[in-house]
Amino acid sequence: MTMSDAQVESAGPLAGKRIMVTRARSQVRELVEKIEGLGGEAYAFPLLKMVAPEDKRHLDEAIAQLGKFDWLIFTSVNGVRFFLERMNEIGVGIEAIKGQVAAVGPKTAAVLNNEGLEVAVIPSDYVAEGLLTSLHDRLSPGQRVLLPRADIARKALPQELAALGLEVTEVDVYHTVIDGKQAPEAARRLRDKEIDGILFTSSSTVTHFVQAMAPFAGTGWLDQVQIACIGPITAETARKNGLTVHVTATEYTVEGLLEALIDNLGGIDNGTNI
Repeated sequence: MTMSDAQVESAGPLAGKRIMVTRARSQVRELVEKIEGLGGEAYAFPLLKMVAPEDKRHLDEAIAQLGKFDWLIFTSVNGVRFFLERMNEIGVGIEAIKGQVAAVGPKTAAVLNNEGLEVAVIPSDYVAEGLLTSLHDRLSPGQRVLLPRADIARKALPQELAALGLEVTEVDVYHTVIDGKQAPEAARRLRDKEIDGILFTSSSTVTHFVQAMAPFAGTGWLDQVQIACIGPITAETARKNGLTVHVTATEYTVEGLLEALIDNLGGIDNGTNI
């Protein structure tokens, strides 16, 4: 039985749609709730697990020298969380941060603000390249920059900062590892055409998805599924891994991703008219 246009409209723009969410286990709830709030059915397939590095020597050394850095740049909410947790564990307070703070994206900035840190720079494009553009006129050769990041973070930002004459210190504050326990069930849902769309919120979710699903992938197994990526970098990673990208958000946030998916819903057809 199909839903009428009026029924779907009243139920929400994602009514009748079954969306797979491939975020980290610690982050998946936010996106699931947003999908359900828009009338859709969310299937959580958490592929990533964030863990603290076993060897914290470099991180601890950087924290001990916080007062010497001119800039502290965070590129993710997880980077903030793990960095501040480690500061707390070794007894270093927020007041040790003397330099200016920059954040890639409003969510990362909001977490910093909640911890009492003022964010000097938030780029309009929530990627490393956008941050470089926003920071460019405020940077001076010789300044020291601390980048607390994931072990798999892209190298574009530190390389460009170094090219501008800055002294860049990268420290791993968390490691991203695959969490593929649900892969057999996820593969069955895809094979049985129970999924209409897959949301990828980072390049790492794409590569871990491909790795986890490799034993189950078959010819045409994703033909009925729309793949939506949070931005062009994630989309490019998907294409390099052989996936067809149908939706790329122009605002690189969860809200922008869902908005782009809704705008493109004409490409999903499971008997529901929107």
